Amino acid sequence: KVIRHTSDKILLAVGARPYRPSNIEFNGETIFDSDDILDLKELPRDMLVVGGGVIGTEYASMFAALGVHVTIVDARKRLLGFVDEEIIECLQYQMRGMGVTLRLSEEVQSCRQRENGQVVTDLKSGKVIVSDVVLFSAGRESATADLGLEKAGIQADERGRINVNQDYQTSIPNIYAAGDVIGFPALASTSAAQGRLASCHAFGIGEQNTDVPLPYGIYSIPEISYVGMNEDELTKQQVPYETGVARYREIARGHILGDENGMLKILFHRETHQVLGVHVIGEYATELVHIGQAVMYLKGGLRYLMDAVFNYPTLAECYKVAALDGYNKLRKG
Repeated sequence: KVIRHTSDKILLAVGARPYRPSNIEFNGETIFDSDDILDLKELPRDMLVVGGGVIGTEYASMFAALGVHVTIVDARKRLLGFVDEEIIECLQYQMRGMGVTLRLSEEVQSCRQRENGQVVTDLKSGKVIVSDVVLFSAGRESATADLGLEKAGIQADERGRINVNQDYQTSIPNIYAAGDVIGFPALASTSAAQGRLASCHAFGIGEQNTDVPLPYGIYSIPEISYVGMNEDELTKQQVPYETGVARYREIARGHILGDENGMLKILFHRETHQVLGVHVIGEYATELVHIGQAVMYLKGGLRYLMDAVFNYPTLAECYKVAALDGYNKLRKG
C-alpha cells in the first residue's frame, strides 16, 4: 500500500534500525539483533555480543551484571574507539571483573545455529565460539529504504544516511532531516535538538545552532559520559594540555555509593587554563558531566573549579579535586 503525504515543508525523522548482514542467520530465538533481543524469553548462560560499539557495550555489561557469561567480539583494538582511551581502559578492566571476555581485533565470518540449539560463531582468525545466544550489534542503518528518496532527488549513502547542511536541510531545501537518519551522534538528546532547530528554520523562527558542546552518554555498567575533546584529539592537534583527575574513592559520596573505581578527568589548556574536555566513568556520570559542559560553554577555566565550593557529600566535589590535581601538576612544572 502506497501512502502519499503532501506538505510545503517536510522533516524526515524516521530513525534507524539494526544492520543485518547476510552472513548472520538471524532467527529471533538464539541469534538476535538489538531490537529483537528485547523478546528474549529467559536469561542464557552464555552470550556472544558481536560489536563493541555503544549498544553492544551497553547490552554486554547489563547481561554480565545479571550473571550471564558474556564474550564481546570486535574488529577494533578497543571498545568505543571515540571515547577517551584512559576511560575505556577503566571500563574494560571493570567489565573483565564482571566476567566479560573481550575478543578484540577479531572479525566474525559466520554465525549459525546447531541442531541442539547452541550457536556456533566462526571468526576469520580460525577461532570458534559456541554460545547459547548471539547478539549482533555492529552498527545501524537509517530506516529510509522505503521512503522513495530518489524520486524526490535525495541521495542516501550505503547505510541509508542523508547528508544535510547546518540548518538540517537536505539537497532539496524544503525537505529536512534530523536524528539517526543523518548519522553520528544519533543520540536521543541530540536528535531532539536537531529536530527542534530544523523545525524553527522551516518556519522562520529565529533559532540557530549554538556552540554549546554536546555531551555524550553511554549507559554501560559503569556509566560513561564526556564533553569536549579527548587526549588523542588534543595530541593530534598539538594543543598543550594537562590533566586533572579525581577518583571516586577520594570522595565521600563515592564511598557512600560503594563506587571506588569511578573517576572524573578534566583536560585543560596549560597556558590559558581553559577547560577543553571532561570525561567521567562511574555512578551518575551522565549527570555529572553537565557541570563541565556549562563551564566549557561559558569559557570557564581551572580557577573557577578550584575556587567553587561544592556541597558535601556530592560527586560534584570531583571537579574541585580534579582541578586542584591539575593545578598541582602545573606548579611542579
